[in-house]
Amino acid sequence: MKQFKSYNEEKFKIPTGVIDDLLYKTIEIVNNDVKKNLKVERDILQGNLHLEILNLLKTEWNERKVERNFVFRVTDNIFQVHKGRKTDYSDIELG
Repeated sequence: MKQFKSYNEEKFKIPTGVIDDLLYKTIEIVNNDVKKNLKVERDILQGNLHLEILNLLKTEWNERKVERNFVFRVTDNIFQVHKGRKTDYSDIELG
């Protein structure tokens, strides 16, 4: 995922299905990371907080209470934290 320094929704629109897919896959990655790969208590707590944030964000997104830009940025930031770890994502279909 590419970080966007500036985001212009008129020029670049992320399709709704992509946001849904991104949220689902990020939740799965963080969940697997917490269950299988995290050993330090602080990292496990952070991972659980990320899961809670993602689930709340998913609920708000499904009710269309938040903007695409916000959903994309938050999800991307959490994804960036968890993708840098040595993990085994073989059981997740990444598309």
